[in-house]
Amino acid sequence: MIVLYLEGFYGQTVEIMEDRFYDGEEELWLQEADGLVRLGVTKVGVLLMGGIESTEFFVEEGDRLVRGDDLVFFETFKAVRYVISPLAGEVVAVNQMVVDEPELFDDDPYGEAWLLEIRPDAGQDLAALYLAPAPYLEALARSEHCAEGSEVLLEAKKGSPTCRAVYGGIRGNEPGEGSLSWKESLEDADKATGGPDKGP
Repeated sequence: MIVLYLEGFYGQTVEIMEDRFYDGEEELWLQEADGLVRLGVTKVGVLLMGGIESTEFFVEEGDRLVRGDDLVFFETFKAVRYVISPLAGEVVAVNQMVVDEPELFDDDPYGEAWLLEIRPDAGQDLAALYLAPAPYLEALARSEHCAEGSEVLLEAKKGSPTCRAVYGGIRGNEPGEGSLSWKESLEDADKATGGPDKGP
């Protein structure tokens, strides 16, 4: 699996998985499989909340959702936060494990810390509604939590450790392998690694 990294965001390195879409406003990830969409909080979202202390779901299996419905309530180390539904559809599964183990959001935000599985109503195109991994990474690299606009992008291109995007290749590579400024195209990285769907 291809993984992108962003070094220096909020002083940390964050993973961006390439097999899903991103809601950059709500900091949610959405992953399609077998007609369902699994939903979770991005690593960036966890960092911006300062960590999650507790989780309360407002929905259960079988509930019908309208886009914008309240899904989850988080108590964080900074404040409280409501998560709203990015899609209309039916709730198929709720991950109660995150209620009992909130540390999963820090440890595995793209794996065990998923929130819900939704069977979306027809006509909702994730590619049209939300960001692919590369544009999401670019938006993060421009954000105030990286640094100040074009000056930082120029530094990043010169190899500064401040908000430098890294093309990680196969999942498990250490940050820094196959490093790539976010301004360089991922096509160049694909040529170097054999493409996003191929192994080393």
